[in-house]
Amino acid sequence: MDHNRTPADSRPDERGLALILALLFTIIVSGLTVTGTILLQSHIKKNRTTFATKNQALQVAKSGLTEALNWMRRQTSQPVLEFAPQLDTGASPPVLDTIEPDIGLVREFKITGKIWARYEVWKQWDADPISTRLAWRQQYQCKDVSLARADATPGTVWRLRSVGYIYELADDTIAFNVAPNRVVASQIAVNEVRRMVIGLPGQAAVNVGNGSTCFINTNGRIVGGTTGAGIYYPAGTGTPTTGPLAANRVTGTPRLATAVEYDGSYEAVFGVTFDELSAMATLVVTDVDDLPSPVPEMGITVVDVGGAVQFNASTPLLGTGIVVVRGNCTIAQGSNSNFSGLLYVEGNLTVRDPCEINGSVICTGTMTVQGVPDFATINFDGEILNTLMTELGNYRMSHTTWLPRLNR
Repeated sequence: MDHNRTPADSRPDERGLALILALLFTIIVSGLTVTGTILLQSHIKKNRTTFATKNQALQVAKSGLTEALNWMRRQTSQPVLEFAPQLDTGASPPVLDTIEPDIGLVREFKITGKIWARYEVWKQWDADPISTRLAWRQQYQCKDVSLARADATPGTVWRLRSVGYIYELADDTIAFNVAPNRVVASQIAVNEVRRMVIGLPGQAAVNVGNGSTCFINTNGRIVGGTTGAGIYYPAGTGTPTTGPLAANRVTGTPRLATAVEYDGSYEAVFGVTFDELSAMATLVVTDVDDLPSPVPEMGITVVDVGGAVQFNASTPLLGTGIVVVRGNCTIAQGSNSNFSGLLYVEGNLTVRDPCEINGSVICTGTMTVQGVPDFATINFDGEILNTLMTELGNYRMSHTTWLPRLNR
């Protein structure tokens, strides 16, 4: 018997097995580490691509819409009848509307490193000699849709389309989408821009949808002046109650006027539906507690609270602009309201003292104007209405931007 052998020496197979297991464990751990790294890198790359596609490219496309809108606003001839940004570096001052006038409105800018952004807002050019470019143009060119959308004057409503790109610039001597340059993501954004219009049913201090439901009581005053009627209403609907003629509650040129065709709808007055008007508004109020005083200066305020609206001493009707109330409206006694512009009420309207409105009022329901002991006055003011047209008549977005599929 060999008394010098150790227990380990008697199990050489176990030592070999331990080495194999150690190597196998090392391989497994290394494999898991490498796999995890690959998955992490793939996840990071996917997130970057998703961000570029859904966020960066979309924001770039929206930037194109914004610049196209500003371009239309800058044009000295209004409304705009042709979308045609220019590039003329030799002019004084230079005209730098775009970098590629054959396309339309085009801009490029660096994001970081080799990553760049580009947007294209395509103009109409039916004689484009490049057939592939013409085919793309005819899908995504800007278009005057005034007749189709609002049966309006040409140039009133435009549909703008902007294509946004995120791309990697490897060679700045060739096009952004030609190898080795590479488009990372693209998106298209579409919106309509339109000019605000104000088309009163009649040039009058008060336009009311039913003559028999219009009451001008004691200390109620309607002043049409020399350029407007006092009250304008549909023929055959009865006569407004104005008290004794000697009381001079209603004056104008003429004091009362009727129309065979009277249209006080949103489409007739503003050239848009209520929803479209709301989308164009400076402020939309859906909670009566949020009524502003004063209203946004030279803005459009739409009040749609799902019930009655009251302007009172704590919240008087003040300021200059367009106020549209959907529902019954009361200007309460003691409110000291003083408003200039257009007040449109889809519902019944009660005006109490002291109150003065300069511009015009349109009411689709019953209207009552009364002051005790002070006066409640509505004056026709064509000048303030023209000023509103100048300030608000510029192009503005009329929808939430939508995103059609991009096939390129």
